[in-house]
Amino acid sequence: MQYKELLTAALKKMTAKGHWLILVHENPDGDTLGCGLALYSLGRRTGKKIRIMGKSALSESYSFLPFSENYEHAEFLTAEDITDDTLVMCIDTSNAERSVGGVCALADKNNFLNIDHHGDNKLYAGLNVVDPEASATAEIVVDIFGRSGMGIEKEEAACLYAALVTDNGNFRFSSTTPRSHMCAAKLLETGINPSEMDDQINRNMTEGIMRLWGDAFCRAETFAGGEAAMFWLDSSDFERASADFSATDGLVNFLMRIKGVNIALLITEYEGGVKLSVRTRKQYSAREITSAWGGGGHIQAAGAKMDISVKKAVKIIKDRVTGYVADWNTAS
Repeated sequence: MQYKELLTAALKKMTAKGHWLILVHENPDGDTLGCGLALYSLGRRTGKKIRIMGKSALSESYSFLPFSENYEHAEFLTAEDITDDTLVMCIDTSNAERSVGGVCALADKNNFLNIDHHGDNKLYAGLNVVDPEASATAEIVVDIFGRSGMGIEKEEAACLYAALVTDNGNFRFSSTTPRSHMCAAKLLETGINPSEMDDQINRNMTEGIMRLWGDAFCRAETFAGGEAAMFWLDSSDFERASADFSATDGLVNFLMRIKGVNIALLITEYEGGVKLSVRTRKQYSAREITSAWGGGGHIQAAGAKMDISVKKAVKIIKDRVTGYVADWNTAS
């Protein structure tokens, strides 16, 4: 189906069911939360029974979002969570493993909707509304609102604006298109204030988190002829900062400010292993780099998990990226 046909099909499913179960991805960022909460409000306005849920706890940094008090933390779904009248919606989630456990086993394919903008989305639902051309899933959700005929209320617009700007870097990332700005314009027409939104999104760092970032900056190093930069954080760093993984949101992007750097990497100790976050410019693909460890995401923003120590990860990743850059330059 074409994009507009997918939107129509999604709305048909949304209209048909009386209960929506909205699922966001693990370690929820602004895009998955903002879109999920906006849809939560839309469902409530149309008389649906609504739940919004994720396998990770809600980060304090996003508690300002309207309707966030309704967010539920659950690592696994149960049979009681889904009835014959339930539409399950996974938002901004490229594969089912990033969603609440058991979703594919319990959700009826015919009542299972996947709304996302990742190019490597696994298309795991019965209906997959996936548009890799969108700079954020927010652009797709705004289109759904538009086709619903319900309009966008101010609180919903605040959620969707946060979703949009956190995923395209306040329109700095290469994924930004004219469509991104037109989406922002629609949201601003509701009366939200971009300056106030920026304060809520970005002025929420504690002294501990600032020191956490300082720990990472002190370890920054460049390699691969100056084209790659890396830093890392371990569990003791997070303990000293009294912070969780969400405190690293946006941190890796700062390495891209180093002159000549086209690949930025952040390694963090996470759940007994490590999590790798990658950002790239120009010819390099973050998705290709992370694919070596079963990861994925966007071409210029991707991630992966590895069941090894931080020390081993630093060496393995550095070797992989050094070879990747050398191979690419030799081929070109």
